[in-house]
Amino acid sequence: MNTKKTMLLVLVLIVLFALAPIISLLTAIGIANIGGCQLDEGNVHACVLLGMDFGTLLYAMGVMGWMALMTVPLAGMALGVWAVAALVLYIRARRAV
Repeated sequence: MNTKKTMLLVLVLIVLFALAPIISLLTAIGIANIGGCQLDEGNVHACVLLGMDFGTLLYAMGVMGWMALMTVPLAGMALGVWAVAALVLYIRARRAV
């Protein structure tokens, strides 16, 4: 794998790391709205869809939104490290030419 593909892959992973809790929260909200269920971080509420209770799963997915308080700043720091590495690689490539 060449350097450009590796850098792009790392960038995508950093963005996914930052957005994963938000995606989980939005998915839980969407499923709860489709099923007409109540979703909040205070309690687990029954949410019967397709004959199964998804309340606990939706609660866990909803509470994962709070993880964004940790993942977004960490991804920001990782993005800073990524930017420095990309700049170093760019300067090295320009000098090699």
